[in-house]
Amino acid sequence: MAGLKSRRRKIFLLVALIALFAVCAIALTACNADRGTFDVSGETVAEPTHFIAKLMYQLNDKIQIFGWTVVVFTVILKLVLSPLDIWQRVISRRNAKAMKRMRPQLEALAEKYGDDKQRYQQEQMALYKKEKYSMVGACLPSLVTIIVFIVLFMGFREMVGYQFALDYKNSYNVFETAMTEQLGEDYESMDKTLENAEKYQAAVEVAQQKVADFYFDDQQVSMRKFLWIHNIFVSDSWKEGVPDYLVATGQEGFAMSKITGVMKDEYELIMGKVIGADSAGYGEGAKWNGLLILPVLSIALSFLSQKLLTKSQGAPPPSPNGKSGDSMQANMKMMQYFMPIMIGVFALFYSAAFALYTFTSSLVAIVFQLIFALVGKILDKREEKLAESGFAPHRK
Repeated sequence: MAGLKSRRRKIFLLVALIALFAVCAIALTACNADRGTFDVSGETVAEPTHFIAKLMYQLNDKIQIFGWTVVVFTVILKLVLSPLDIWQRVISRRNAKAMKRMRPQLEALAEKYGDDKQRYQQEQMALYKKEKYSMVGACLPSLVTIIVFIVLFMGFREMVGYQFALDYKNSYNVFETAMTEQLGEDYESMDKTLENAEKYQAAVEVAQQKVADFYFDDQQVSMRKFLWIHNIFVSDSWKEGVPDYLVATGQEGFAMSKITGVMKDEYELIMGKVIGADSAGYGEGAKWNGLLILPVLSIALSFLSQKLLTKSQGAPPPSPNGKSGDSMQANMKMMQYFMPIMIGVFALFYSAAFALYTFTSSLVAIVFQLIFALVGKILDKREEKLAESGFAPHRK
């Protein structure tokens, strides 16, 4: 009975720990709602302050194309976190081998105590302890993965807000310069008589065109565009490549990043020839920023990564009724579908930059899993040869 209580206590503590970290991460995100908010009423736009956003900002100074910045940043991050990945896979491999050794005994216990679930679980826990089978260790890296995911989301959110603010502020400066050159510094207070109104409107047309020329300049476009995606700071979907006022100010959309210090009339005046321009997206009125390729690939690779990870953990232990699986294995099965769905939601409704991160992260994880599996097979064959020659390695 003591073993059963200990097992339940460990499972409860693990679930409680995961729930606590999740709640703290969500609360941290909510409490930092001002993160990703940038005031455009001043002379300049403040740089990002979130440490992830600052790292990407500094890296992008060297690369200049944010899409490739995200790719390089993701690969570096995966390398930094690789000891965690190795630890998780070592534990999973050790557990899979231990389960293979224990399976005949567990099946015998399941048959013997089929009507006494508590007694079976007591004997199961005793066998786990003897074979050093870890039920908790393999789950802890997944907890860290979720925390890293949320922290990174906050950093990407801030980068989106910063880019929205930077694009608008630069456009505003171009507009102001053009209007001042045509009408003088006091153009906003000029008498709007019929003659002046026509002159003012003509100046607005010229200024809006200069904003469009600047916004779609090759250097500016190269910063936002990545492969088929017109604006990587907007989702790879049916969203407009240039955010409208409601999206830019955070009143619509999933990004939670926003700019402040600008009214709707002013925003729409300055961005008049940019929003909906042919070079800003696909389809009539440039309504589509992307082609939904990244969300689909992100979901597919995330599912494949989870599938490979689950496979590496081996078959679940038998239960007293003779079937495989228990509550822990059921939870792992749920995670196999939960993570791809969650990543799909973020990839579909959030920025393409974050979708690119999830895609690259899953791709690197799959490559790492395949390499680790190959190394594992080589080690297994070596152990088999040693066993055949009578020099079986000592099992810890």
